[in-house]
Amino acid sequence: MQMSAPIRRIALTVCAVVSLLRVAPVASAQGDAAAIVAYLEQVRHQTGAPGISAAVAVDGEIVFSGGVGYAELDNRTPATGATVWNVGSVSKVMAAVAVMQLVEQGKVGLDDEIRTYVPAFPDKGTPITLRQILTHTSGIRHYRDGEFGPHGLRSMRFFDDFDEAIQHFTEDSLLYEPGTLWLYSSHAYNLLQGVVEQASGLGFEDYMRTHVWEPAGMLGSSFDVPTRVVHGRGRGYVRDADGTIVNSRYEDVSYKYAGGGMLSTVADLVRMGVAINDGTLLGFEAVAEMHAPQIDPVMQFRADGVPRELPFRQALGWDLYTDASGRPYISKTGTVRGTRSVVVNYPDHGLVVAVQANIVPFDSRTRGVAIAQMFLSPVHAR
Repeated sequence: MQMSAPIRRIALTVCAVVSLLRVAPVASAQGDAAAIVAYLEQVRHQTGAPGISAAVAVDGEIVFSGGVGYAELDNRTPATGATVWNVGSVSKVMAAVAVMQLVEQGKVGLDDEIRTYVPAFPDKGTPITLRQILTHTSGIRHYRDGEFGPHGLRSMRFFDDFDEAIQHFTEDSLLYEPGTLWLYSSHAYNLLQGVVEQASGLGFEDYMRTHVWEPAGMLGSSFDVPTRVVHGRGRGYVRDADGTIVNSRYEDVSYKYAGGGMLSTVADLVRMGVAINDGTLLGFEAVAEMHAPQIDPVMQFRADGVPRELPFRQALGWDLYTDASGRPYISKTGTVRGTRSVVVNYPDHGLVVAVQANIVPFDSRTRGVAIAQMFLSPVHAR
């Protein structure tokens, strides 16, 4: 399941060459603003989403940033490309960029043991590496019912102490031997906050602002701190048992900044993709390492003991897919507090797309890929 070191080195070399040579046609100008808006309106009416935002960057330039519907319904505030949304697990790839910067600087090793940086995480009797955390192969569990106490009260309180914030899962046993299977784990990703802080000497948000968001031009991105006033903020919604749209349940995400606690805009998310692709945030070798398939096939742990193969390959933080025309792309989705987000990156085509909607469920990845097709040259069968 896990790639050997020689195979991984070959994959990295191929990725680096591809990123530098651009083997596929550059995104065309056939997708225009009117077509995107029309598509977003169609999706909004199909799904009942109050609002949807989207942004597109082609060859490093944002060519579309806008929205349809409402960012929040109380005041019927329009959704735009600058609406600030909870991005859920898209936070994970921002954290992955931070970790890869520290790897590039020699301050962190991907195969270092997590307890080197987070001593508050108990010894499980077997090493758990940063690479395993970044690829969801650590054996650390994901969410489970009742873990936040009666009425979920622990998920509604603010944590300003990292060691305390992770206590609700750290004492639990591993679900499987690290490195043998795959299981999505936000809890495991939350440990990366401690890695960044210990290795850099900075608070996690300070590091993200100074070394990720500001260099990429992501000035609308931050942590979701409940006491802050956030201008242009959208609100997430769900449906009740009768199908009526209602406010999503309150959650204080301070216990999971790295795993799902960040705010951003679609314009900022495509800026992140551009800054990754053009070498602003990481050197090309580090980008190739981050985007290289680490787990292939992805065999999901299941409680019944029968692993299930999933339809993507796992990179460091990012998911690797192939679209219906056979073109590979890199993506990450997120869900939290009634919002759904996605970043879709076609680095070989100079194309980055981001979509955010304020209804759950919502298939954000399918919609992001559909917008990408408006900017990609048709692939003709031979």
